[in-house]
This record gives sequence, structure tokens and C-alpha cells, in this order.
Amino acid sequence: MKPRSSDNQRGAVLVLFVAVLVVLMLCAGLVVDLGVAYVNHGRLSKAVDAGALTGARHASGSDTDIENVVRKVAGANYAGVLPASYEVDITVPAVDTKRIAVSARTASPALFTRIVGRENFALAAAAEAIRYPLDMSLVLDISYSLEINHAFDDLQDASAQFVDYFDESIDQLGLVTYTTWAQERVAPAKHFKTPIQNTIRSLAAVSDTNIEEGLRLGKQQLDNVRARDNAIRIVVLFTDGRPTAFADVFTMQSGTPATYDGIIAGYQTGTGAWRGLFRKSDGGKVIGFSGGVAITDSNKSSRNSPAVRRLPDGSAVNSPNIRRVGAAQAEAWADQIRRAGYTIYTIGLGDPDATDPLWQPDLQFLRRIANEDGIVDGSQPAGALVFAPTPEDLDEVFAKLADRILTRLTR
Repeated sequence: MKPRSSDNQRGAVLVLFVAVLVVLMLCAGLVVDLGVAYVNHGRLSKAVDAGALTGARHASGSDTDIENVVRKVAGANYAGVLPASYEVDITVPAVDTKRIAVSARTASPALFTRIVGRENFALAAAAEAIRYPLDMSLVLDISYSLEINHAFDDLQDASAQFVDYFDESIDQLGLVTYTTWAQERVAPAKHFKTPIQNTIRSLAAVSDTNIEEGLRLGKQQLDNVRARDNAIRIVVLFTDGRPTAFADVFTMQSGTPATYDGIIAGYQTGTGAWRGLFRKSDGGKVIGFSGGVAITDSNKSSRNSPAVRRLPDGSAVNSPNIRRVGAAQAEAWADQIRRAGYTIYTIGLGDPDATDPLWQPDLQFLRRIANEDGIVDGSQPAGALVFAPTPEDLDEVFAKLADRILTRLTR
């Protein structure tokens, strides 16, 4: 008996259904295998990124040491079924600059597409990082308020540790301190750790907060440092207060000389009295003149200074105006630093809940100094403020800033 046509049709449909089902299963298997390969490729890319960045962080080591740490970190960051092979290329594109290039190859095993003879999918990834040299001036406030607030030891510990994060075979760091006057303590150079850390540990807190003089010397350090084309130049400014002093040429009320090139200081609070006139070189308090030469006493002298006629902007000589002009001149020096292409980071310490607003840190002032997010001038380098509410937070804050700077050096 001949098969009926309907039976033939059902048979054909069944064969077609099986064929389509096989194709769909192969397509589904291919999608799964490609998905697994995609995930593994992402892991491989992250592994070479981590290896390159870590290699750049260890740029002061020998090429063998760098290659070993790259392979170790990359391998630890890749968790594929099949092992990866790595190639590491280390070059020196400029003075004190290292480029770490990492490439990797492996395969992602096929699970479903093996039935059509596909054993695996080849994977490759590459990354590179460049470790640029750093020229940095660390500008520290050592005003007496740090001693009063039991923060000076914490500052010494945190800033000494901060220096340790950088590479003294590549980077050039210098140290400036400021109080009533500012001093260059250590000129920027390599092999900076011992001289800077020893100097920091020997410091003592004194008197006023002359931020503009600190910034002036910070800029001077970077202007004078040995030039390196690829170097990133940074000023790090620490303070626990607001400006209470500044330097200028002052017109005297009477007598000889008619003008004096020095420093004027006011008090942190109060609306009337001012603290006095001081010598730029060592902060000695000017108590008179002899033959046009300043006669000075100790910085903490209670003796009065000769009268100054007006502040440089024409305003009366009192503490509020000294604080205001001091802040304006600090911002003017910050502008000059940024115009030179240098980035400023500020570290603020203080109690934002202090009863007297003048004892609260002026965070907006410190953000303007740093040009955070370009708030002063979008065409200038943008730094940032990091803030420590208590002395115990200084270690963490200095470490956080060091990590930010190191990330910028490695890219």
C-alpha cells in the first residue's frame, strides 16, 4: 500500500524540525560560548591593565624587577580556565620616564560549538602605562595654632609618611614652611626622603599664618628646579587656619625710612589691634629703625612696631583688613602658580563646627587656591582640596592625596 501524502508531509516536517532544532541549538551554543569568551576577554584586559599600572608604580626598579611584578600582578588578576602568556616591553621615552607595555594571549574553551569542531576562541589584550616624573613643593603651615590644638605631632608624622609614597630615584621633592615668614627648608631634588623627613621632625610651631609667602616660595622652588620636559609639577599646601599675615612694601606713618619691605601680621580674631611689622628673613618683630635699618626683637615680643600708614589697598591697619588682604594676596600667588602650569592641592585641618566662624577652616578659600573643578579659571590646572576634621585624620588624608597624585603620574 502506498504511503499517504499526509504521512509524507509529516515525515518531511519532522526532518525539517530536527534540522532547525539542531541549527537553533548550535546558535544558542555559539551565543553561550561567545558570551563566555567575552567575559574572559574582559578579565584579560583588566589583568594587563593592572599589570601595566603596577609596573609603572615600580618604575624605579630594574627591568627584570618590573617585568616580574607585572607578570605576578597580571597573572593574579586573570582567572580564566586556560593560562595566559604575557609579554612585557619596557622603554624610556624621555628623561626619568618609563613606559610599560603589556600584552597577553590565551584562549576561551568552547563548550557547545565543539560539536562542529571549534575547540576554543583565541583571546588577546594589551595595555600600557607611563610613569611620569614629579616635581613637587610641599608647603607646610607651622603656625602656633597647631601646637595649641595638639596637632603638630600629627602633622609631622603624616607629612613625613607622605614623602615616603614617592620615588626618590625619579621624583624631585622640596620643602617650604611658613608661619609669620616663609623658609625654603629643602630644595627640590632626588634622594629627598632623609633630608625632608629629618627636617620635618625638627620643626617647631611659631606664630602667624602667612599663606601667600608659603605659596610664593613654593612657586620659586618649581621655577628653579632642574627642568624635565615630561615632569608633572605640583604644589601641596597644608594649613590649619586662615591667613593672618602677608608681605609687601609698607608706607610708614612718619620718620625714616618712608617705606619698609616686610611682613605685617594681625590676630586670628578681633576687629581692632594688629600684631606688628616683621622682618622677611627670620620673622623678627620690627620695634624701630636706626639709620633706616630695622631694629628687631623676638617674634613674640610684646613691644609695638612703628605705625604703618595704610595697607597696600588703602584700607586701615587692623586685623580684619590684614586677614582680608592676606587672603587676597594668597589667591593672587595661587593664580601665578597655576598660570605657570603647576597644579595646587590643598590640605585643610580644622573644626567645621567651631563656635567662632574665624576658627572654622575657610574651605571655599582653599578650593579657590586649588582651582578645584576649575572654579576660578577653567583654563588653568585644576587641583583639589582634601579636608581633615581632626588631627587624627591627617594620616588618612595625606595618604589619600598621595594616591591621587601617584594615579596622575601613572597613565
